[in-house]
Amino acid sequence: MFDLFYDRPFLASYVEVTAVGGLQLIISLACRDDRRIYGVTGYNISRSILFSIIFAVLLLLPRMILGNGIVREDFGLDFPLNIFYATLALLAYGPLEVFFVIWLSVNTNRMFKFQKRVLPSLGLLITVVAYGLAHLVLAPRGGFVNAIMVTVEFLVLGVIYEYTRNSIGPMIAWTLINSQVSYLVTGCLM
Repeated sequence: MFDLFYDRPFLASYVEVTAVGGLQLIISLACRDDRRIYGVTGYNISRSILFSIIFAVLLLLPRMILGNGIVREDFGLDFPLNIFYATLALLAYGPLEVFFVIWLSVNTNRMFKFQKRVLPSLGLLITVVAYGLAHLVLAPRGGFVNAIMVTVEFLVLGVIYEYTRNSIGPMIAWTLINSQVSYLVTGCLM
């Protein structure tokens, strides 16, 4: 996606907000879905946040020790645009991506009437594998290793959601561990 916006990668956030999360959120609101089925609730929130933060710390510690490899770049945005685009990046590549994966997982389980007897559910497995493979096409710079990492990370975050029935923790964790968030936020705020 960033290849399309090579000179202004922060503009890719509009595509992310729209295609990855925004449309699904609008569909859910239009259908009057109960937000609890997507884990947007206070139920088990402390457990969800605890498990998610532990997972995020386990991923972030080695990155911090070894150096995270984030390329810091000044996008030349002045105030207030820098704050706007940093916020947009946080929302697009954090909570909305998690909502997108959970939305797909829940609706895949519903559509195929998969039973949720085990963790992870079949809908979650199908969703995270497809989402990981999509990263090979939509984020080719990341390559195969990135696609595997995204798949594993979303599988763990999805299991946390399915176990706790709360998506708030995975949303926070993904915002913290997603290197696109770091790249865009630091670039917008430099």
